[in-house]
Amino acid sequence: MTTDSVPKAILYSTTRFNPHSTNERADWFPGSVWASVPRLTAAEKGFTDNELETRIVDLVKGENFSPAYLKINPKGTVPALVVPYAHTVDEGISTKFKALCSTEEICDFLDRSTTKSAQFSAPALSPATIQNADLQKEIIARVHGDEVDPNALLLVWRDEAERKAKAGGLPATFLRGRQEALERYAREVSSNDAKLSEFYSNKLKENGGLLALLEGKGGDSTEVQNKAKALWRNVGETLAYLEAQLDVKAPFLLGDQVSLADLHAGAWLARILACAGATSISDPDSALSALDSNLSAPIGPKTKRWIGALLERESFRQVYGEGLH
Repeated sequence: MTTDSVPKAILYSTTRFNPHSTNERADWFPGSVWASVPRLTAAEKGFTDNELETRIVDLVKGENFSPAYLKINPKGTVPALVVPYAHTVDEGISTKFKALCSTEEICDFLDRSTTKSAQFSAPALSPATIQNADLQKEIIARVHGDEVDPNALLLVWRDEAERKAKAGGLPATFLRGRQEALERYAREVSSNDAKLSEFYSNKLKENGGLLALLEGKGGDSTEVQNKAKALWRNVGETLAYLEAQLDVKAPFLLGDQVSLADLHAGAWLARILACAGATSISDPDSALSALDSNLSAPIGPKTKRWIGALLERESFRQVYGEGLH
């Protein structure tokens, strides 16, 4: 069997994975935090388009809620990775596929699925020791926790001025696009599909309620403001936690080599920086200053060094070269 005839893994993401260029502007919302982690992983591992195909899911158009995508990922979240079962890729066998729908599972798969060539040997992104393996799990679980949810942080507000700013910007555009898509899909779904109808009903209520509050039409938003303030407090605590994990001499969370812990935490951090008002990785000092202004305590020196080391990596330039998201 030739290389070209081997079925490729398909990554459903929110912007194209291009290992050779960072200059092509995307005409869709690239803002999924967790879809960025597989892209960082793929870049670190040296995957090419011949090995990993990317398909775009436009979140503003609500494509992640389409019936076709929900068959791949019933939760309607990105990323998703569809991979062939190894024992079905031989000649004469109908290839069968499975879908991986959690960021952690996808990145673990990409880290294990690597090839070596004369020109490039992909680094291992998972630690060899039990101690560091446990620490990596702890760090990844920490940044994926609801109490520091970077997706929620994008959409909520602490005061009236912040609400008005978000009502006139990307958060409102995002919520309106999702609401329109959900309404359309809800109309199109068969009345016999009770499960899908319930999914759309719940999403319409959840998304529509937040949109109404953001537009100033939904009554008291005290609960939303309290949530936003709690999220920012928890962000500060998580940054202090990362500061405690970092070694004085090592540049990365688990030592001298970049790991999946760095990529998960780095993608989380990129969204936090964007929520703080930073726009680019080209000026780390300005980005960190914007983040500091939203925290009750300044970012620690080891964390600043770690952030600088991440933003200098080619993988981060590929994923965030067009701007933080």
